[in-house]
Amino acid sequence: MTSPRTPTAAVTARSPETIPPPGRLDLPFIETGKKLTGDARAEFAKKVVAAYRTPGRTITIREICEATNRSYGAIHSLLSEARATKRGRRTAGTEEQASS
Repeated sequence: MTSPRTPTAAVTARSPETIPPPGRLDLPFIETGKKLTGDARAEFAKKVVAAYRTPGRTITIREICEATNRSYGAIHSLLSEARATKRGRRTAGTEEQASS
């Protein structure tokens, strides 16, 4: 029996070509509960920022979370600490509204 709130209802429509498989992001998978500190955290942050800023590929924070096994908040904090410019939300009609 399925619950009335199925997760598939919240999935946004994106073509499979735009979603890189988590294993192809070249990011380390961190074990659940493992705390990153010092040099390990700095190296991890450098890799996350590089993946997020990669030209020609739009990788979301959520995709980085899936690939690294870290929470959205942890990845968001790393990007903020590194002063990475975060992209805005991608909502339907945004470009149309901005150009009119």
